[in-house]
Amino acid sequence: MNISQFSKKHGLSLDTLRFYEKSRILIPDRLANGYRSYNDKHEQAVKLIICLKVIGFSLDEIKQLIELEKKPPSETCNIISNQLIDNKIGMISKQIKLLEYGKETLNDIKKYIEGNAFVKNQKIIKNKIEDLYNLTKYSC
Repeated sequence: MNISQFSKKHGLSLDTLRFYEKSRILIPDRLANGYRSYNDKHEQAVKLIICLKVIGFSLDEIKQLIELEKKPPSETCNIISNQLIDNKIGMISKQIKLLEYGKETLNDIKKYIEGNAFVKNQKIIKNKIEDLYNLTKYSC
């Protein structure tokens, strides 16, 4: 499949696919005429890239994992990949905690503004936002 077809199928821009190629994250085959050609192997790779990006992996981290996958299995590769995955699990856990607290905060604020009670409860709302802000500072 050519780059245009691959782009449309996976919802990625042509520029993104070219960037992935330049970054050596997703390298298509080349036909005799120089055109890019994507096959099942590339589809599996792009699905992995998309999934990892959605859950918060950076392109550098994705590239590291892809490069590790190309190496022969070893204890070192296992340790490095587990560290990357464990770090991401930790970050996701922090994000979940922050999002849950954010949801609770918004639900509380909603209660404080019902019935035009915003002015009366401004101090409480301000404190809730301050608490949420402080949590975001220490979560990142």
